[in-house]
Amino acid sequence: MTQLARHHLRAAVAVAAAVLTAAPALAADYPSRTVEVIHQYGPGGGTDRFIRAIAEPMQEATGQSFVPISIAGGGGVPAYVTFLQRPANGYTLVSLSPDDVINHALGRIDLTQVLPLVRIQYDQGLLLVSKDSELKSLDDVLAAEAASPGGLKVGVTGSAGFDDALIGLFNEKAGTELATVPFGAAEMVSNTLGGHLDMMYEEYGPTRGLIESGDLIPLVLFSDERLAELPDVPTAKELGYDVTLGRWRGFGIKPDTDAAELETLVSLFRDAAADEGYKKVEAESALQYRSEFMGPEEFQTFLDKEIETYSQIMNQLGY
Repeated sequence: MTQLARHHLRAAVAVAAAVLTAAPALAADYPSRTVEVIHQYGPGGGTDRFIRAIAEPMQEATGQSFVPISIAGGGGVPAYVTFLQRPANGYTLVSLSPDDVINHALGRIDLTQVLPLVRIQYDQGLLLVSKDSELKSLDDVLAAEAASPGGLKVGVTGSAGFDDALIGLFNEKAGTELATVPFGAAEMVSNTLGGHLDMMYEEYGPTRGLIESGDLIPLVLFSDERLAELPDVPTAKELGYDVTLGRWRGFGIKPDTDAAELETLVSLFRDAAADEGYKKVEAESALQYRSEFMGPEEFQTFLDKEIETYSQIMNQLGY
């Protein structure tokens, strides 16, 4: 067990013990004002919309607002630093995702300073090609790569982030040298459709419309199982390449936050994640397939594994 894993395990045990002995188990007068949720992405983006969606049933239950606070730029570091500067009073949360794990792996932030509270979403992505592409299957991709190592270009969103890490892991498992080219999401799609990119990586939700129209053709899915809506698209795992990483979203809080407030937040998030209105939003974004609610202990175990995985990947990529 790594030092970080031991740290997280001790923290999880301490929080669990505190919650179990808290009296009362739930904080009756909490929250009594607005709770802010700091994130590193732009207003109106996927994370911002997610926070607003999960906040609606929580606001209905408490009468208090849960407001996303966007602090974009700096690779996510300013958002995390801002969170650390806030008091441990239960009124500031921080959004957590693979990008934060990558920042930790690169030494930009220290995730031992945050208590993972809940994980709510877990996405799945695909390698996609234009309908006019000569690549019709993953076998075609591997054959083209073998003929010209490093010659295939894969569009990704951002640089040195989750997409790069996933393609890097696939390269390691498949013995390929797929080259990533960073774009904004809209530019990536247009360049793929226009034939300027050989492939692109993206989640199912944002590409569902273009898949249904036939403009984008999915070749392989990075998930544990096939999607019912895409029965003919194999997973990388079933083809022999154990790559199932996906984007996920959750929340963290200061470790020394009052135990009863922690328990109250976990209960509120659990109920919100099961709310009919939120479930509808989840399905509209194609996030229902492997999104499983995790409380503090499960989330910390999951996060420790993610840290180990991404640390290895980023080291292999030379970051």
